[in-house]
Amino acid sequence: MPVEYASEDIPINLSRLQFSKFLNVAAVAVFAFDYCLTFSSEIEYVWGTKWEVSRIVFTLSRYLPFISSSLTCYDALVNDRCGGFILALDAMYSASVIFAEGILILRTYALWGRSKRILFLLLFLAVAFIAGAEVTSLKFKIILPGDSTSSYQFYPSMCAYRSSRNAAFQYAFLVAYEIILQSMSSWRKFRTYRALRSRTLNTLYWDGIMYMWWIILLSGGNMAVMAAAPIPYIPALDTAQVAIHSVLASRIFFNLRECDKQIHSFTDEFSLDTLRYRAGSTVGATTQAEVVHVA
Repeated sequence: MPVEYASEDIPINLSRLQFSKFLNVAAVAVFAFDYCLTFSSEIEYVWGTKWEVSRIVFTLSRYLPFISSSLTCYDALVNDRCGGFILALDAMYSASVIFAEGILILRTYALWGRSKRILFLLLFLAVAFIAGAEVTSLKFKIILPGDSTSSYQFYPSMCAYRSSRNAAFQYAFLVAYEIILQSMSSWRKFRTYRALRSRTLNTLYWDGIMYMWWIILLSGGNMAVMAAAPIPYIPALDTAQVAIHSVLASRIFFNLRECDKQIHSFTDEFSLDTLRYRAGSTVGATTQAEVVHVA
């Protein structure tokens, strides 16, 4: 049964909540540091390109976390913010993750030869999973023994809804969707590009796969925290989820652009003679459509 926190538990929970806020600020620092590291890649692969869907998705995924991170730092310093502020912060978190997932969708779409059917399937699944996550989180509730019915009652605010564990359902759907994307990308890589005789391209493909697994592990870890950790720790990985999603999604995007650059380089210099696929045929001018191109 849910219980109210005893007065002696309030300092403990405030300390835990403060730790969660510090962890969020640390994630902001990681995000800013990686942005500095990859800024040159953004200049090389993004600046000067047309404003197509891929660049729009990348830009939103890359820069929305700056807004949510700023709000997170402000929230860590000011304890009485709630209501519209928290709703705006949560909306920014969700939008940042969605656009980062958009890059993962573009990666899968590119590896599958820009198949419209694959794109439609991925978008349909995304909408279905979002709807399923929302319905599930509204219909079911996760309450562990010892959870308070008003875990943030020591705040003079309306923030109690932030203590809900139901967001674990949303992360469960997110993890499932990311596993689908990873499975499709990996299958395509091993099926079509398994015998690719280019160390550079193989490295780039493997890097993309590893980035995806780190994203999945992060989402799974956040789901576990939501479902099982003490209430004040629930928001501990909020910013990490957004920041690391953006960091790894951006690296995947640069990875795709580098793959595209390498493929075009081989096309110009070697007529793609060095690119051999599982079937054993040499990829020449008549089969260039089989080579992965990214937006």
